[in-house]
Amino acid sequence: MKQFFIWLLLLPAISSVISAQADTTQATSANSYLRAQLKARQSTLISSEMNARISQLKLHDGERFSAGQVLVSFHCTLEQAQLSKAQASFDKKLKTFEVDQRLASLHSIGGLELAVAKAETEEAKADVRVAEAVLERCEIKAPFAGKVADVIARPFQSVRIGDPLIEILDDKTLEIEFMAPSRALLKLKPGKHFQITLDETAQTYQAEITRLGGKVDPVSQTIKVYGRILGKSDDLLPGMSGAVELPSIE
Repeated sequence: MKQFFIWLLLLPAISSVISAQADTTQATSANSYLRAQLKARQSTLISSEMNARISQLKLHDGERFSAGQVLVSFHCTLEQAQLSKAQASFDKKLKTFEVDQRLASLHSIGGLELAVAKAETEEAKADVRVAEAVLERCEIKAPFAGKVADVIARPFQSVRIGDPLIEILDDKTLEIEFMAPSRALLKLKPGKHFQITLDETAQTYQAEITRLGGKVDPVSQTIKVYGRILGKSDDLLPGMSGAVELPSIE
């Protein structure tokens, strides 16, 4: 009898807990809010490909550049001299080969001498190509149009191979990245629309899923989801974050 009265006293509290859990489940099933971040689809940290002294690095953090624009250039007096030497050697070998060709047509030299002259000419031509390739490293050009994210090196600084110089990104091609529960995998299809509200702009944008990650994290039971904002928004920057609102994922 005593236990019966205890249950009667606890019944209102149990009912309120069950009701709260039901409300929470209903809210979760109606919408799912996940944290997301904007990232540049193209970004890279450019490093030096040679041991040299920087002669030009005019761009600053936040400045824009076009595709093919020179980002960094180096002092390359020695490399230019090596190219000139290789070109002079090639010109000399080429003239010798041309003379040997005329002599061979007159049967004044044998086929072996002509073949050697030709091989030496090809070797000298290859030396020119090597020198040109080395000289091309004296200028680093932008692989795409975008914006400077960070400048690590400074003008007139001496750098070694592999030293970081400048970080760049394409801020016009941004994508949304967030983690979603793996149980929603069958409903997270490319082309599916959702909303994202960014903290920095306090605005809500329409977006769509573009692709899914290649694996599920077995520990957190989540999968990486990528998307894009529909329409043009010039006020967006990489690194902005906010809340993603997806339809029911239960």
